Amino acid sequence: MNKYKKLLSVCLISALNVSANAEKQLDLPMTPVTANPLGVSSDEFVIPFSVLNGRDLDIQRTSTVAETLENTPGVSFSNWGPSIGRPIIRGMDGDRIRIMQNGINSLDVSAFSSDHAVSIDPLIIEQIDVIRGPATVLYGGGTIGGIVNAIDHRIAREKISGITGRAITRAGGANSERSSAAVMDFGIGNFTIHLDAYTKTTGDLRIPGYSVSNRLARSDDEVTRNQYGKKNELRNSGSDIEGGAIGVSYFLDKGYVGMSYSKHDAELSNPLTTSGFFDQRTNRWDLHSEFHDLSGFFNHFKFKMAHTDYQHDEHHEPGEIEATFKNRGLDGTLELGHHSVAGMSGVVGLHFENTMFKQPTGVLLPNANTNSQSVYVYEELPIDEHKLTLGLRRGNHDVKRNAFTGDGGCSTTYTAVEGCGEGSNLGEEDAPEFGATEKSFQTNNVSIGGVYQFSQSWSLNTNLAHSERAPAFFELFPYGSHHASEQIHKGNENLNTELSNTIDMKLRWKNNAHTFNIGPYYTKFNRFIGLFNTGSELFHLHEGEDDAEGMSVFQYRSVGATFKGIEFDGVYKINDQFNFSYRGDYVRAEQDNGDELPRISPLRLGATIDYTNNRFFARLDVLRAFSQDNIGANELETDGYTNLSAFASYQLPVEYDIQFFMKGRNLLDQEIRDHSSFMKDKFLRAGRSVLFGLQGNF
Repeated sequence: MNKYKKLLSVCLISALNVSANAEKQLDLPMTPVTANPLGVSSDEFVIPFSVLNGRDLDIQRTSTVAETLENTPGVSFSNWGPSIGRPIIRGMDGDRIRIMQNGINSLDVSAFSSDHAVSIDPLIIEQIDVIRGPATVLYGGGTIGGIVNAIDHRIAREKISGITGRAITRAGGANSERSSAAVMDFGIGNFTIHLDAYTKTTGDLRIPGYSVSNRLARSDDEVTRNQYGKKNELRNSGSDIEGGAIGVSYFLDKGYVGMSYSKHDAELSNPLTTSGFFDQRTNRWDLHSEFHDLSGFFNHFKFKMAHTDYQHDEHHEPGEIEATFKNRGLDGTLELGHHSVAGMSGVVGLHFENTMFKQPTGVLLPNANTNSQSVYVYEELPIDEHKLTLGLRRGNHDVKRNAFTGDGGCSTTYTAVEGCGEGSNLGEEDAPEFGATEKSFQTNNVSIGGVYQFSQSWSLNTNLAHSERAPAFFELFPYGSHHASEQIHKGNENLNTELSNTIDMKLRWKNNAHTFNIGPYYTKFNRFIGLFNTGSELFHLHEGEDDAEGMSVFQYRSVGATFKGIEFDGVYKINDQFNFSYRGDYVRAEQDNGDELPRISPLRLGATIDYTNNRFFARLDVLRAFSQDNIGANELETDGYTNLSAFASYQLPVEYDIQFFMKGRNLLDQEIRDHSSFMKDKFLRAGRSVLFGLQGNF
């Protein structure tokens, strides 16, 4: 960690020196919405989206990108303790949600299992875009759940002179956080250089009571309420995270070329064990280029590519690696924008992705290569004050599996390390062998949308989409135990392309500073690929241990399903000092046979009031999550909760832009469980806490 602290110091010292001598100091412009290739204003954008940046992002920043987005309508997350979580959008998770960094896939393995962390830290993020619904044309077939794009400015898109940046340090909270980060951009001639570094250390999480729920303890005689720690503490839930990046952009008359290198290292404890942890390492190279105002038919050129080398080791205890997951890959897009033809403007693009997954230790997944190429077209046609949009995407996806031997487990407890117990009825399935194979899929995606402007204040956005998604390798091929999650995953080689049709609407009203948005949606899956708890249990025995470990069996299946819901939000400006905002979301997801789909977030309603007075700012926020009794097979109901949080900041009367802030969370000390999490009945969310910090902008 010392190297990152040194880099933090260098950033801060350099920033003060440069800012003291700079004739001009500029702020980097906010990046536009990432699913907006034509640069139209947000009011004209067809696909439903949310943008989190500026003060709102500073207030919402937590340990993970997913929890940072918790107050965004339609977004929940797969909570796995205080340092691990992945966004869930409109009840959809896994490969239907794409986590991106500056418009390029993060290429970690968080989509496979909810105990796998997203390899992006919110401390250095400048903006997060959430695009819900049928954003398939621009970002990949099948991302019907949505896109989460974290933007960090590591490759500058605008030339600057002087220096700009920020630094932050925080301490406190329910997990005794101690974190610092510094971000700096400065210009030298035609070059813009970016530096950032961050460190974060947390301890075990303080919780309001026992981590295990009453429902789980009553339903399972083998589980006690103090299974994962004593009262008011979630055991083994700390983390140690560090990272940094350097980026350089060179600017020409009509565009730029830029490159960056970033590194993210994290050691994340696993509360399911007494001392186990995940050791995560990510190295990433990005290359971006963009040119505009070109002559000829195409007037805009954009190229983005990233190479990611990801690995994490799962330690059952220090020094014992239970499993290793490696993913190395290349992801990129080439996009050309054209001049208006018969009033129609648009882009044509090529997206390519090639990844190689390896599991050198463990018996859960085979080595697999995924190779995808897609071409897409996106066009917009203004008609007076209205607009029509059309998107088409065609993709080819090849998934290859190497031969491997799985580990199906035993139907009875072991009597010896080397085999199943007497009377096991699984026989050869204890260690099934799978040969090498290759699966190929073709996907076609179509999206038709429009914006109808009723008046200067009212507009209606609509979107119709047909989406197809090729199954991921971790849906097709897993067969074995995943000790870190206490689950056995079984894939399905017979899975076909996932098919869905969606209608999405959003009614908007805007009058000066007052706004209101409401959007119903309906998605029908002819084939929905889900991970279902079979209700059965198999057993595994760790070498050197006497007691076998029982694990629930989860199977990937394809079913017909329907998702329907509604989201809304609005702002009412009371006066120059007070601002009131509100939000809500609801989703219902059912299989065609009438059964509920699992892990669907309940109805949520929230309200916020802001107060501003010169250097002082304060916010009080309340979120009410209702109980969830629409549950899938082998699920337990989840009680509702009220989460009251507060934020206050004071701008210090000094030369530099420095503010002191404090953040209170779960001030009512409620027992908070996320129904969308596999661990909702085992891992309780944080109790009442206060976090303090200093942040400076230059």
